[in-house]
Amino acid sequence: MRFRIFLLVVFLYLSAGGLWAQTPDTQEAKPTPIQVQPQVGYPSPWKEDSPPATGTPLNVPVFQFQLRAAFLLTPAMVAAIQSTSLSAQNSKSDQHSSDKDSGPAWEAPILRDVRLASPLGIKIQGEQIVAVIVFMPIELVKQNLTMLVQNQVFARNPDSSIQMNTSMHTIRIPLGTLFYYYPLGGDSKQGAPVAIEILVNQK
Repeated sequence: MRFRIFLLVVFLYLSAGGLWAQTPDTQEAKPTPIQVQPQVGYPSPWKEDSPPATGTPLNVPVFQFQLRAAFLLTPAMVAAIQSTSLSAQNSKSDQHSSDKDSGPAWEAPILRDVRLASPLGIKIQGEQIVAVIVFMPIELVKQNLTMLVQNQVFARNPDSSIQMNTSMHTIRIPLGTLFYYYPLGGDSKQGAPVAIEILVNQK
């Protein structure tokens, strides 16, 4: 009898010791927050990636265009603007004074700022000609600007019919120098239906 009581006491004692031993285990089994340290080269899992900064503008050159147009140039007018183009490179006022004497009647100048690879569209209109011309500067090499030019010119013939001429080509203009462009051709012998004076400087 005493032996049974002794075994019962030992069993209770061991059971009580087992309960005390399991209590810390259950507490340690609770999930704890994990501290995640982002590694070099990888984004943090708790922060959304921010887009790269785009506020810095690219280093794209900007050109200032000054354009004037004249219509129905006689051979003498074409010869005059070609002969005075060299002297006009240094002084623009000289060009204006020569225009009053023997040059064509230029329309009011157009002044525009254009970035590289951006189009500049102009529309010029005379009594018998309407021209829509798009200039696009595409390359700058050693102060020479190459432009892609697209023309769409409507001319009224003597019989009142309309003739349309379209073309696309490239021209090269030295910066800071007057350049004369004839969308429908022109020379000192035949004159020109329309001429455009172009002056380009880099800003």
